[in-house]
Amino acid sequence: MALRFDAMLISAIASLSLQGQDLLGPDGPCQGDGIVRPYARLREADAIWSRRVWRVIDLNESWNQLLAKPATGTAQCRSLIEVILHGLHDEGGIRAFVAGKDGLDEGFRTVLGRTPLMHDLAALDTLRGIAVGRYMIKEDWIFDKARSVMEVRIIGLAPMKEVRGELGELRGYRPMFWLYYPECRQLFAWWVAGKGPEGSPVTFETVLDRRLFRGTITKVSNMQDRATSAANTSIDALLESDAVRRQLEAVGFDLWHY
Repeated sequence: MALRFDAMLISAIASLSLQGQDLLGPDGPCQGDGIVRPYARLREADAIWSRRVWRVIDLNESWNQLLAKPATGTAQCRSLIEVILHGLHDEGGIRAFVAGKDGLDEGFRTVLGRTPLMHDLAALDTLRGIAVGRYMIKEDWIFDKARSVMEVRIIGLAPMKEVRGELGELRGYRPMFWLYYPECRQLFAWWVAGKGPEGSPVTFETVLDRRLFRGTITKVSNMQDRATSAANTSIDALLESDAVRRQLEAVGFDLWHY
């Protein structure tokens, strides 16, 4: 069976012709600095503690508006999902990977094919209807004993679509596909997301790398070998995930003092 994007996703990609190339030209309102700041060198021998964490970013929360809407005052700029679709369709510099049955990335093993996607794009020309209300990110928390710091690096990013029941009721959200984040950093560094805490423009790469967002932890590897329970109420899950977050932060604090 040929691998295909969700129908709404295909519709969105087809509409992204990016009219007005001056948006990213000299002094363009949407142009970022294009600078991808290298990560600090981390030797395997210095990584004395690590956890893999999955978290969900809710775009309805005011703290996450930099990822939800185009930059303020620049109506022609793109939201993060539009930048992603532009990168997949027009630039081709990033790849989309299949989301597994549980919504996770399956190690970024299976790339969604471009040829069947392009075949279906011909008759589609609208961005309306795509419902990306959340993102899931996959990140590594690593304590570097050489620098006595907790290093947090994003590994994957997945736009999440609404899942509706037969009567149209919202049942939740599910990843449409996964992106390998290190592959996306350069693209994200060229696009302004909005104004950061200091009032100056920040790119999507800066928002994600500086962690100018908030998210709810849903799963942690090698920590009691379990995910936060999907059967819990939203409040219970939030409390549980906050406890996991505090545990991670506490480990870094304790190790630093040790």
